[in-house]
Amino acid sequence: MSVLTRVVSDRSTILSEIAADAAVRELTGIDPHAQVRLLSESGLTAVALDESSGPGAGAPELFDFLIDLARADPIVAHILRAHFWFVEQIRRFPDGPVRDRWVAEIAAGRVFGNATSERTGSAGSLSFQTELRAVDGGWLLTGAKFYSTGTAFSDFVSVTATVRGGEFDGQVARIVLPVDRDGVTIVDDWDGIGQNRTGTGTTTLDSVRVTADDILAFTDPASTAAIANDGPFLQLYLQALITGILLSVSDDATALLRSRTRTFEHAPAESPRHDPVLLGTVGEIDAAAHVARAAVLDAARTIEEAFAPARSGVIEPDLFVRASTAAARVKVHVDRVGLRAAADLFDVGGASSASRAKNLDRHWRNIRTVTLHNPTSYKAIALGDLLVNGTPLPANGYF
Repeated sequence: MSVLTRVVSDRSTILSEIAADAAVRELTGIDPHAQVRLLSESGLTAVALDESSGPGAGAPELFDFLIDLARADPIVAHILRAHFWFVEQIRRFPDGPVRDRWVAEIAAGRVFGNATSERTGSAGSLSFQTELRAVDGGWLLTGAKFYSTGTAFSDFVSVTATVRGGEFDGQVARIVLPVDRDGVTIVDDWDGIGQNRTGTGTTTLDSVRVTADDILAFTDPASTAAIANDGPFLQLYLQALITGILLSVSDDATALLRSRTRTFEHAPAESPRHDPVLLGTVGEIDAAAHVARAAVLDAARTIEEAFAPARSGVIEPDLFVRASTAAARVKVHVDRVGLRAAADLFDVGGASSASRAKNLDRHWRNIRTVTLHNPTSYKAIALGDLLVNGTPLPANGYF
């Protein structure tokens, strides 16, 4: 069975199982380790991997799946963001032992996390305090990373570091390590109001021994050579999370209104389910969710137009600019409508919907947390500057 067939045929049952207790896990702080393993053991963490039977899922198919996964449980979907990014990077590697090694690990269900962001320096820059220092027979990796989303659930962690010494001095190294390597410590200390059980915490690297086999790539941050830009993929991934949450908000709004039997004496209808005000609110929430889905999938098609030739070694910079622009537009729109829709859910349910036991506030908390990954206002400014003044979008990981 090809990966494209599998992602269509197998996912409904698995997603239903993941969704069953998602709200309870979020309310009680239970880590979704079993749900992540269910996805890896079913082969769904390898849906984008090319096989002998055919190519893996392209960006439109993958994002369609991610939206449904986020609808089932946005925590689980968020955990796998770095993983699917890593899979896409490996798809671009030329045939050879490096590609073969990591393809085999992905196909076997291994999950990959990340350790990129640091608490120091400017967000989005390619300057890292974490150092890979050349020593006899290899390197030593030392530093601390934060926002290591998914790493607490992973088998491997992908680390970025500045090289010190040796022939690659000053370059940026991408290192892939097993999480149980001596010197690697993962602390789940993320205490956000939303997306709380995503393993988004600290990864400490204390003189970790690194060999040549652990190095994925060296890159020169000063190079002007055209490269594949993963920014649009990573940014649109966040909008897919919000879209999945919005679909869940629509589900909850519908169920909530159907369940209500009591209303106010001065309400425009005797039954809440026939109240035009409440029906209008549910309709607006549902429209926001489905338009968000259409926007994400449209941008995913634009991303695929850039990624498809890149997987064959052909980089088309103009296509990546289009992809970055498309992803930025989706963020500016979906962030705004998402927060409003999640807040409007409480208008459907009234005072009882604020019950902590119902945990309906998780939708707003999770959306708000995802939107804070990078400022919506800055994205809107960048788009406006591009349109009005022809100023290129910022050349960093947020575009």
